[in-house]
Amino acid sequence: MRTAVGLTNGRFFLFTGFRQLSPPVYNPGMASLFQKLKTLVRATLHDLADQAIQKSDLAVYDDYIRQAERELERFRRTIAPMIAQVSTTKRRRGLLADKAAKLDYMVDEFLRQGKQTEAMVSQKQLMSTLELIETYDSSLERQVEAAERLEDVRVKLEGRLAIAKQEREELAFLLQLAKAKEVSTKAMRSLDSLMGYGDSEVSRAAENIRRRLDHADAAWEVEASGLDNQLDDAMHSLEVETELAARMERLGI
Repeated sequence: MRTAVGLTNGRFFLFTGFRQLSPPVYNPGMASLFQKLKTLVRATLHDLADQAIQKSDLAVYDDYIRQAERELERFRRTIAPMIAQVSTTKRRRGLLADKAAKLDYMVDEFLRQGKQTEAMVSQKQLMSTLELIETYDSSLERQVEAAERLEDVRVKLEGRLAIAKQEREELAFLLQLAKAKEVSTKAMRSLDSLMGYGDSEVSRAAENIRRRLDHADAAWEVEASGLDNQLDDAMHSLEVETELAARMERLGI
């Protein structure tokens, strides 16, 4: 959001915006984290279910869930400080806007009192403050956009994990049922194989799971198609904006 400056009854006014974030904390391990997330994103629940059925064991499916939980938690911790900084910055931006308004008032007062030198000094301070607002807002706008993209990724990953956990229970029931029915090893190849098995209860359970997983995977394919670019773009934005913020701090801006 850029800061707009205008005049009302001869007075300056500012539209609400943000002030520059203090240099965000960039995690050098973010690249590896994103790579792990991408690997998890590309996995399909149907394939994981078939692997579990082939081995008559949920270990591979449970391992996926554990990895997803671990990396998702790392992801939450990584983006949390940046999300929190945005809220803090809104308050700081309000203080900067107040300062600009006071300087604007002082310029008018000094002019009314015939204090040209004081009015000139205050005017320069006001112009400098407004320039800083625009500089900060321009940088922060990109940081906020990156944060929003990462937050969107978080929501999508949490939804995917919730589905995986839910279907894990159904898959466990199917494996227990197959064991109780003494389904042959030959039939324990995939969900499709169990759907063609002679026992109607086993076939129905397998069909229900496959239908839900295929629906979830199809929906996820649409979501995941843009996640790679979303993660890459957000990471690049954070790297660039972090460098700019650090440079501004060194320059005392």
